[in-house]
Amino acid sequence: MIVIESINHIGITVSDLDRSIKFYRDLFDFETIEKLSGSGVAYIRVADMVIGLYESSGYKGSEESRNKISFFVDEEDFDDAVEELKNMDVTIVHGPENLRNGQSVIFLDPDGNQIELSYPKID
Repeated sequence: MIVIESINHIGITVSDLDRSIKFYRDLFDFETIEKLSGSGVAYIRVADMVIGLYESSGYKGSEESRNKISFFVDEEDFDDAVEELKNMDVTIVHGPENLRNGQSVIFLDPDGNQIELSYPKID
């Protein structure tokens, strides 16, 4: 058995590295912790979460994909977060809807990768 200590990072494919860094920075306040020169790879972080952005020219997320990153937000912040998505013209594909005694909204990053904001979190 392999003993896992924690998640190192979650990787997602993007078509434009700089555009994706800006999107995640402006929406969630992710900071760039490393951008590998000429490789099309960057690592961004907020709190203890790290996402690896991997550039692939022409990439576009599949509409059929069920892959997503789900972020927990406090119940008190959920409505404001949904309003911010709308103000930033982010494409909402599902919700907000009631889910597990909380709410969920699913939207797309610039490349069609699904992102979910929800509460309560699964423990």
